[in-house]
Amino acid sequence: MRFDERVYALVVQIPAGRVCAYGDVAAALGSPRAARQVGFALARLAHDRAEEVPWHRVINARGMISGQDDLMRPELQRELLRSEGVVFNSAHRCALERLRFLGFIPVDEAGAS
Repeated sequence: MRFDERVYALVVQIPAGRVCAYGDVAAALGSPRAARQVGFALARLAHDRAEEVPWHRVINARGMISGQDDLMRPELQRELLRSEGVVFNSAHRCALERLRFLGFIPVDEAGAS
């Protein structure tokens, strides 16, 4: 299974109203230094799979939305998270320590979980 597909297989496990950091997904994949690659995989997610894979629930390790090069997606991500009850403070951070999801079921290279 390609790295991107392994990322998506983990991200679909994040429940509504919860978030995790790119590094959390990377660590769950057994590649704790691949946080940036997780972000790239989510950026490549096909639009027709966006409802299937809740990409918006993955944020940076500071509890903030990333994507400074993307003009539309950060606002969409913030709105989707707000619709699930995720609150951002005046510094644009959410309570990652309280909302963090780490209950991933491992996905192996072949795709079995």
